[in-house]
Amino acid sequence: MIPDTESPPQRSSRRTGSARPLSAATLRALLHDVFALSTRSAPFLPRVRHRVLRKLPFVLAAFFALDLAVPTALAAAERLDLVWAGAAALGCAQALPVVLALRWPIAAWWLSLVAMLPYGIGLAAMGGSAPADAPWPWTETGLIAHLTVTLIVAWRAKPRVYVTQWLITVLAGGLLTVLLTPASDDNDLFLLALLSAFGLAVIAVVRGRSEAEHKLREQEVLTEFERTRRALLEERTRIARELHDVVAHHMSVIAVQAEAAPYRVTDPPQELSDSFASIRGNALSALTEMRHILGMLRSEEQPSDGRYTPQPSLENIEELVANVRAAGLHIESVVSGAPRPLPKRVELSAFRIVQEALSNALRHAPGCQVEFELSYGRTDIRIRVSNSPATGARQQAGRGHGVLGMRERASTLGGTLQIGPREDGWYEVTAALPTNEGEGV
Repeated sequence: MIPDTESPPQRSSRRTGSARPLSAATLRALLHDVFALSTRSAPFLPRVRHRVLRKLPFVLAAFFALDLAVPTALAAAERLDLVWAGAAALGCAQALPVVLALRWPIAAWWLSLVAMLPYGIGLAAMGGSAPADAPWPWTETGLIAHLTVTLIVAWRAKPRVYVTQWLITVLAGGLLTVLLTPASDDNDLFLLALLSAFGLAVIAVVRGRSEAEHKLREQEVLTEFERTRRALLEERTRIARELHDVVAHHMSVIAVQAEAAPYRVTDPPQELSDSFASIRGNALSALTEMRHILGMLRSEEQPSDGRYTPQPSLENIEELVANVRAAGLHIESVVSGAPRPLPKRVELSAFRIVQEALSNALRHAPGCQVEFELSYGRTDIRIRVSNSPATGARQQAGRGHGVLGMRERASTLGGTLQIGPREDGWYEVTAALPTNEGEGV
């Protein structure tokens, strides 16, 4: 055991060690945001499609900057005795950030701060010859330009960024006042600090409300999505319940009756027993697949425990052919090419298409001859199911969705499906399904 007298220093050192990296990381993140000169802001009018209207904020900012640059140049030329070229350069340097702030807010703010310094330094250098009524440490229009840039940055940047910039501005003005001798008692540092603080507070309130409304709209969209999703799940559950109550009951009765039927007759013929066994096997197979469908309806995803698997694949084709042959369908099957494992959805779609085509032949063309061919190609598999005209009594035609289901399965895989009569009177179903070997099996 460690003595109690040693535990407090250890806990204290751990807290100190964990606090320092956190403060250092916060400081590094703040410095990165404040000096991210290459950061570009999103367009002011992102939803406007017209190109001219999207440029409207830049046009207005340019006119406003020009309106600030001219009086700034005149004031610099008059108060600092600068030549017109120097005064114009100073006026443009202080006004240009207003336009740049729309696209590069951080870089524009730093340029605006640097462009304000020459005026105060120049007044201090002139000493007693400087005008007594000259504002300090920046011009009136320079103050407006910098305030405008600060508010634009506050609208686009994080709160910690524009608060830090406000502190840097006040600190820069204070250093000019302390380190240099003001040429005038008209110090507008307090005015800039007050106006910018008020503007930043207004921006913070407006942005906070806008972000809250945006989050509220997002929450409303999510709520509506969840409501729709819940209604869909409830409908799927209701369908699954109805399928179970209606279909499962009757299929179970068929399976039980088919199993018990041979025992009701003394020495039944073998053909009769085989027929009932086939009926029972088909009923049980239908029940198994129906449970799989019910499982998918009741849950959004395929369960990982595999209780609804396996799905039929091309390995079960021979079993399917034997099943319909036992039901009385005269069928000749041919498999060409080299069988190989394919993606599960391809094998399932191919099996279902063959199953539906054979079922249609059995139901709508009794007594017909059927030719079935499955070909493995290099990039696809091809299916052909042809049946001759019916020789027996047809079942009553229904309005099923078998053909539509086959078309949907083929189109989902990017394949093709053709269904229709041939010139010799036979009816044919052909399908070509891409194997998409890169998907895996």
